[in-house]
Amino acid sequence: MIRFSAPYSPSTMTRGDVFNARQYPRQAFGNLIDPVLNIDWFEMKGPTFPAHPHAGFSAVTYLFPDSPNGFHNRDSLGEEHVILPGGLHWSRASKGMIHEETPLPGGGTVRGLQIFLNLPEARQSDDAGAYPVLPESVQSAVGEGWESRTAVDGTAIGPAREALPAPMRIAEVAIEQGAIFPLDLPAGWGGIVIALEGEVALGDDRTLDAAQSIGFAAEAAASLHITAIAGAARIAIVMGQQLNQPIHSYGPLMLASPEALERARAYVGTLSIPQLHPAD
Repeated sequence: MIRFSAPYSPSTMTRGDVFNARQYPRQAFGNLIDPVLNIDWFEMKGPTFPAHPHAGFSAVTYLFPDSPNGFHNRDSLGEEHVILPGGLHWSRASKGMIHEETPLPGGGTVRGLQIFLNLPEARQSDDAGAYPVLPESVQSAVGEGWESRTAVDGTAIGPAREALPAPMRIAEVAIEQGAIFPLDLPAGWGGIVIALEGEVALGDDRTLDAAQSIGFAAEAAASLHITAIAGAARIAIVMGQQLNQPIHSYGPLMLASPEALERARAYVGTLSIPQLHPAD
């Protein structure tokens, strides 16, 4: 059995004329999308957010293949990476880290998804980690009338085989009009489908217009058929093993207990980003 939320039309958030985002917060889905915390479908034209902390979860940036520009990412671990269109960067904040992402100079607008994914309580005190996935490392698959790009599927992120304590999947799928994409859902997984372009039907009685989303949770292993209607469509899928744990938050810190939250607040206050040269 698959449980669904009602379809959700996103709220919007802007920062001047350099940033705008459609927002998909977990609260809009009654937390059904666990382990997904929040998703921003964003466009960024210039530096927007100064270096800032995260703790207790993973902050993931996925750039659409047709994004005109990429990001430069740097963090308190001393890591620096360039995220190119079609690639992904995964910051597993765990007990705490500081990071900053800015568009590459002279490249124009960056378009993609900023995804926050929860971590199991027992692993929220782990050391932080940062993992890039190059565009050429994203897995492509083709079926009857559909083509998918899967950036993460399981606990590996790129060459880091055990980067995650619980399995996740992040994918983008293009579906031709009338074609069906079969989404296999493991038992105990939850997540979200976002209609990036066009209209889709999920099963027999649920539809999403462009920019709408729906949350789901599979109580048993199931296959969800997603059909493009009224033209071709493109969807994003973010899902993972449900954690069913409390969330205590203070700004960009989200942990499973008040005590862990206070430890994280104290820890990130000791961190800073080393002054390094941007990656080539």
